[in-house]
Amino acid sequence: MIEVLSKPADQVRVGDIESLIESEVPEGEQIEFKESLPTPGDSTDPWMSGENRIGEPAKKKILKEVTAFANAYGGVLLLGIEESDTKPPVAAKISPIPRCAELAERMELVFRDCVEPQLPRIEIFAVQTEGDKGVVLIRVGKSRLAPHRVTKTRVCPVRRADRCEEMTMREIQDMTLNVSRGLERLERRLSERTKRFHLEFKRRGSPENAYGIRLTAVPIGDEIRFERVFRQGGLAEDLDIPWLTVSHQQGNDISDLETPLDFHSACWRPILRGARKEIHSDPPMISREFIYRELYCDGLVELGFIMRRLDGVNYFISPDWLVFLFVNLIKHAHHVRNKSGFPVAEYAIEVAIFAVGTSIPVALKSKLGLRSKSHILDESLESHGSRVLHSNPIKFPQYSLGDLDEIPKLLALFRRDLWNSLGEDIGIEEGVLRIEDSPN
Repeated sequence: MIEVLSKPADQVRVGDIESLIESEVPEGEQIEFKESLPTPGDSTDPWMSGENRIGEPAKKKILKEVTAFANAYGGVLLLGIEESDTKPPVAAKISPIPRCAELAERMELVFRDCVEPQLPRIEIFAVQTEGDKGVVLIRVGKSRLAPHRVTKTRVCPVRRADRCEEMTMREIQDMTLNVSRGLERLERRLSERTKRFHLEFKRRGSPENAYGIRLTAVPIGDEIRFERVFRQGGLAEDLDIPWLTVSHQQGNDISDLETPLDFHSACWRPILRGARKEIHSDPPMISREFIYRELYCDGLVELGFIMRRLDGVNYFISPDWLVFLFVNLIKHAHHVRNKSGFPVAEYAIEVAIFAVGTSIPVALKSKLGLRSKSHILDESLESHGSRVLHSNPIKFPQYSLGDLDEIPKLLALFRRDLWNSLGEDIGIEEGVLRIEDSPN
């Protein structure tokens, strides 16, 4: 596999670029080379001459090439690679672009403003080879929002073999229908996960008196495919990651967020086209609460937490738990797409809270800085406030896991949605979250 297509952006090195040349990789459906910023005739782009701007011909050409990838199967455009004269052309040598890191940042603004709808998953980064000179990589995934068009030209381009061509009106219509069908498949998949989660209540033995939290990450496209995810007693292909510790920092004060359970070693076991791991608070047959993690061959990742309530005991949900589970879900999904060889694959994320039987209190102790090892809503917590979750499920808006750099924004959005759903605001006094690896 071509490393520049499959490696996480922060792991792409000069050696990966040089391997393209040594292997004489040709242009094709998912890779395009440009020696410099393209211009008409023998002219030179202003950026290449030391100016602080990119010429319009270069912008239009690069926008068209990359958008064509998004409208097809995804791909990468490399600026700073000289091609051979063969047919098809192959990577011949590095021809460094000046101020490559700065150019990459500038191109991010170009794509943000000049493609409609905006590309949901694009990575633009530089690999320096000589001082501040180097190669700029623009990598895009197959888009769930296709067809895209370049704003100024109003053209919808598409990649065919090693060529970039304009789409016909019939192709645009067909693609629009296919995208609609893809979204319908996504909704059916999430609906199936909801039904399966309800069965978990029955497995717990007290379906009339329980609550649960489900977080599901589903790849939007069909790029991620593993032949198997379970092998020789564990997850294959290094698909597992440890549970991550999430800390809250306010000024100099740092404290770990509460977790639903005290995590300890647990083994993965095979399930149909996937693998599952369970952690119980007690022996499985009498466990009052448990958490599971599932991973499937199509890249779906799910975390679930269920608690059975005992008569006369007023258990609560902590907002900390949802933040902790949300962080671990998105980090695992990001790890899976990297290992799949499609780091630009996009995920849809659904979060839902279910309750059956009586209502469930949600303690606001996390916001108020209170800490308790018990899951029981006692008088001290009640006096500081709580909210009630009724029997109807609460479903948060769907989230999109795109670029790695957007994960902090995604987490901040989820925290805000969480507190707003409880009738509370989240202000600057809430501080920031820190994420660290922890032992499995």
